[in-house]
Amino acid sequence: MRAGGHRGRPRELVSVRRHREAIPVVIVAGFLGAGKTTLLNALLANPVGARLGVIVNDFGAINIDALLVAGQSAGTISFGNGCLCCSVDADGLGQALAGLADPAAGLDAIVVEASGIAEPRALIKMIAGIADRAIRYGGLVYVVDVAAVTATVRRHPEIGGHIAIADLVVVNKADLVDGETLAEVLAKVAELNPTAPRVVTSDGRIDCTALFDPAPRPDDDADVPRQLTLDELLRGEGPECGHGGHLHEQFNSVSVQVPGVLDPRRLAQVLERPPTGCYRIKGVVWLAGADEQFGVHAVGGFVRTERTGSRRLPAAPGSSLVVIGTGLDEARVRALLEGLVAAPDLDDEFGILGIMRHLPAASQLPND
Repeated sequence: MRAGGHRGRPRELVSVRRHREAIPVVIVAGFLGAGKTTLLNALLANPVGARLGVIVNDFGAINIDALLVAGQSAGTISFGNGCLCCSVDADGLGQALAGLADPAAGLDAIVVEASGIAEPRALIKMIAGIADRAIRYGGLVYVVDVAAVTATVRRHPEIGGHIAIADLVVVNKADLVDGETLAEVLAKVAELNPTAPRVVTSDGRIDCTALFDPAPRPDDDADVPRQLTLDELLRGEGPECGHGGHLHEQFNSVSVQVPGVLDPRRLAQVLERPPTGCYRIKGVVWLAGADEQFGVHAVGGFVRTERTGSRRLPAAPGSSLVVIGTGLDEARVRALLEGLVAAPDLDDEFGILGIMRHLPAASQLPND
């Protein structure tokens, strides 16, 4: 499965937009030593050409050879593949996000690495509450050390609460335990958070395209000299994100083309309460009661709606929806999405508000 990018971006999700799509902000959290920085390094070394902005509490902890850093200024380091990294405190988070979301940076996603003692719920509220239409909440990825998580939760019960609100749980360091222990930890995680997808890793490597959609980029001309990207520089030194161990096989997706206009009230319910195992939902939809097309994004119940600019309902309207996660019940998800078609006699004057309320604040919208 390829959730996006120049390798396998679903054609049905490509639409002509007047404005640049909001950049997802993904939080990576976990207790001390769980493997957050290892996961971050794997994301930075992604082989799909994605450009990432990274905000961390102490960028000195990022294990990147100094020779791979192209430049550094004002707390920001620039990697050879266009990725950026900032060192900020909580008060500077909004400002840093605004800077990284500048279209000139050309980033596909921003990753916030929380400190090992950070409170994820506070970070989620902070990011979700930022009134900047250039960014959107991209999910909480919580990393646990499979060999230590049971004792950690026993000593620090609040960690169980952190796992409970995660949108994706990465069960890391699986190579350090036997199958029985791994099964026990997975069961415990499922008990704490029965709906979030779970991914088992040995060194924090997950398929980055499951978290965000890299923008399509033109193919490189082999005859034109260029700077090597970070993943190319690191190639041969370890397995690649998305390829080593076929990481994409850990995730699955369900793509559905739904003919007709959708019931906005039922769609809002699905976006706000995603199916079990779902990490994110994305799509382009036509809705009953609206004379325009919308792009929708949802992660963990946080929904973002965007106008696509299309205001002419086609003779045979159709909507495209993709659900991405792990362990998805494909038949159930497909039936759920196909069941969103609005009844011909639907009379729900206020149903569209369930979708419209997830548009950026009016003060953040440009004049039409």
